[in-house]
Amino acid sequence: MFRVRVLPALVYGVLAGGFAALASAQDASPSDVIEVRASADGEGLFHPDDSPVAHSSIGRAAIEQRSSLSNPFQLLDLLPGVNTFSPDAGGLFGSNLRVRGFSGEQLGVTLDGVPMNDPGNFAVYPHEMTDPENLQEIFINQGSSATDSPIVNALGGSVGMITAPPADQSRLRVQQTFGSYNAHKTFVRADTGLFADGRAKAFISYSLAEADKWKGDGQARREHVDFKGVLNLAPGNSVTAGFLWNRIDNHNLRSLTLAQIDSLGRNADFGTTLPQHLPPVNGLPPQEESAPSDGYYGFNKNRFENSLASLKGSFQLAPALRLDVEPYFWYGRGYGGNQLRTLSEGLSGNALHGGVADINGDGDRNDKLLVFSSDVIETKRPGVTLRLSAQLNNHRLMSGYWYDRARERRTRPAMAFDSAGNVADPWLKDSSDFLKNQDGSTYQGRDWLTVSTSQSVFLQDNIALLDDRLNVQLGIRRLSIRRDFHNYANASSSGAVDYDTGGSFAKTLPSLSVLYKLDQAQQLFFNVAGNFSAPSYRIYSDLFNGSGLKPVNVTAESSTNWDLGYRYAGEKFSASGSLFFIDYRNRIASSYDPVAGLPGTEYNVGDSTTRGVEVESAWRVMPSWSLYGSLSYTRSRMNDDLRTAASTWEATAGKEFPDTPNWLAGISLRYQQGPWTAGISAKYTGARYATLVNDQSIGGFTLVNVDASYRLPPTAFFRKPSLRLNIYNLFNTDALYLNASSGSTFTTRAEGAGGQSPVYYVGAPRTLGLTIASDF
Repeated sequence: MFRVRVLPALVYGVLAGGFAALASAQDASPSDVIEVRASADGEGLFHPDDSPVAHSSIGRAAIEQRSSLSNPFQLLDLLPGVNTFSPDAGGLFGSNLRVRGFSGEQLGVTLDGVPMNDPGNFAVYPHEMTDPENLQEIFINQGSSATDSPIVNALGGSVGMITAPPADQSRLRVQQTFGSYNAHKTFVRADTGLFADGRAKAFISYSLAEADKWKGDGQARREHVDFKGVLNLAPGNSVTAGFLWNRIDNHNLRSLTLAQIDSLGRNADFGTTLPQHLPPVNGLPPQEESAPSDGYYGFNKNRFENSLASLKGSFQLAPALRLDVEPYFWYGRGYGGNQLRTLSEGLSGNALHGGVADINGDGDRNDKLLVFSSDVIETKRPGVTLRLSAQLNNHRLMSGYWYDRARERRTRPAMAFDSAGNVADPWLKDSSDFLKNQDGSTYQGRDWLTVSTSQSVFLQDNIALLDDRLNVQLGIRRLSIRRDFHNYANASSSGAVDYDTGGSFAKTLPSLSVLYKLDQAQQLFFNVAGNFSAPSYRIYSDLFNGSGLKPVNVTAESSTNWDLGYRYAGEKFSASGSLFFIDYRNRIASSYDPVAGLPGTEYNVGDSTTRGVEVESAWRVMPSWSLYGSLSYTRSRMNDDLRTAASTWEATAGKEFPDTPNWLAGISLRYQQGPWTAGISAKYTGARYATLVNDQSIGGFTLVNVDASYRLPPTAFFRKPSLRLNIYNLFNTDALYLNASSGSTFTTRAEGAGGQSPVYYVGAPRTLGLTIASDF
């Protein structure tokens, strides 16, 4: 209880004390401000800037102190309004986050300006992105996104990652990490340095990371390649090329209900018993196989391979006119979840394609057998952003266009497996190994193609007034997405016929931002912005009800975000805070559709509001000591009851949104002296509800992490040798994280008629990592 309650009070005291010091710093000179913005940054956790919106970021200095096994979302854990979670300490098994209660699917996520959300359901997978060693900065715009952002789902803000540029000097960097649970990571990066008469430079890196699960059997394996090259064609004209390749092969960690945690313990995981096949016997009675009671860990995997190629051409057309052209292409293929399923052989002559052919080779088609099967996704996604910027007197104008066309094929093949659990093609790529139907065609439990065409036309004007003390930013964009859905006849009950459907969603989104500089150290800012998110592809995936297609009665979600904030940048102290209000309209969730009279898919279920306050600060306590703190209070309310049938509702009006803690707080104390650097950080996550009717909740907790590093003296061979120790969850604190990624997948109720217990990821225990690195 002490750790849970003391941290918000401690952070609040630090922040309040810092604000009290503002009165003595009102007369900061311009030279002081320049020095402040270079030093009072919490060692990379706070970046004073001139943004007219609520904005937080972490820089290279903070990133390089974290474990090399971390994924980008884990690096954001101390920032205000951020609730990030992962089923493991290192982030190799995935991660998600919420900002002001909005999930990753409701946040626009970009890497060097390229959209990273899945175009079909807007999910985002940070362990498929860049290595932390190659990140220059990660930022969050809480509540809004930039006018030119290439995203159509940013209801609650945006997250941006910026890759570090190639070094000017040639070098080879080698880094090796060892950690708990047989974790290890090898990272190698080569920088060319400047060449071609100083006009070009590039880097390429490769990493291999592996770790055992912290509970149960299984492991994670991740391979990754990053490349970035810059060519300066002429002053003001450049081309930047980027490429990444990523392959993950991970076992899943089992999520548990509270009842399972009580009965089985927090370390309960998938079973190790191989699924057993019955001896093949021709004739009746039919053979029916069943999965082991705890499943099988070997058939609970996430296998995915993805790559991204991008270009950015920046051209100075005239002294006050610039053109940016940014094409990209994203490809991904793989699957996740549980691959152990039962499949019935096709006995009925009326079945599609004659039904599934004899699986176990016993000469009949009477049986229900265990197979290896998963939902496979393959995505091909080209896109481009065009941006024209001009300076006209005190107006900085920007206009442009973004286009993105994604083809997502979603299939569900199946394969037989032997008594040792082996399959011919575990990546499910070779159709010759797939199970067949009676007519020789390939079995598919689903077969969908979704073509999502997204576009944005945008215009923005930054107006500098009052000798640049007042900046007014006016923006407007027209966002649209067209979904064309094709169902190819497959074995599912709703997919027995071919059908084509689709729809378009569009909205014009204005924004107004104002920044006023009270003096060289202080700023006031105000922002109001409209946000928008289209429904996912799922609204079209279950439309056939036997007699025809049922209608789609879903409109886009939208939100209006208001922020009023203050920033201060002093010589030893910097701070930023904002009050926010979010009006959330046409929330999409799984509910009863009163028009079609059907339950079970996504519909607009009502409105909600969220309000709160966020504060962060950095304080250079002494030359060698720095302190960073953040504090967030969020209060969300659903405005309407959830309709579950023609005349029944769930009492959700007035209830809080699940998985949205009222209180979040973070604090980091760092020491740096000569070759030594050390830090301790703590993150408090408050209690939160787990269901829509708020009948189950989980308590708050505080996680404490420690790091320490030492730069060894260079030698003729080792140019920058160093050692770094990272300890995650120092006090072995118990923590639970809700396994619900978006508003449409929350459990309605845990108790009473129709109740379903929510499931949780159990937080990882104390985990250590040691990193050895050097340049050559």
